[in-house]
Amino acid sequence: MAVTKTVLKKTHQEVVVKVAGTAAAATIDLGVDLLPAGQSLDGATQTVNLVGLQYCGLATSTITITRNAVNILTLGAEGEGAIEFAAGAGFVDTIENTEDIVVTIGGAEAQAYLILRKVGGYVTKVENATYGSYDDETRVGASTTVSGSPDKV
Repeated sequence: MAVTKTVLKKTHQEVVVKVAGTAAAATIDLGVDLLPAGQSLDGATQTVNLVGLQYCGLATSTITITRNAVNILTLGAEGEGAIEFAAGAGFVDTIENTEDIVVTIGGAEAQAYLILRKVGGYVTKVENATYGSYDDETRVGASTTVSGSPDKV
């Protein structure tokens, strides 16, 4: 069975990604997979912290999470479990947090739900507080087609 990646929740601050399957890997691309329609990259390096993880799997399953070829977590996924860094322990995993995330499932079938928090490199296209009625939610900045707009050329 192949490994599939599904984005279950995608907001301006947080993303939840499910990776499920057997004996393969999936890559979470910080510059593509984590962008909701109302957000874009701001030119800075995308920085994303791992704040939690829920997982389950059959006997002999393993889940390995790596970033830039550095092992972040290696789990025996038999049964079920959860790691909630931010709430329970008061910290998040920031190791290699500017690199894409590779989730590898080994052995038997397993599922992992990664809870990710975006902390840099993203900007919202919704700027009502700055541009008011001149806001153009399809891009960063004010409308270029409305008379009186500060970005009108």
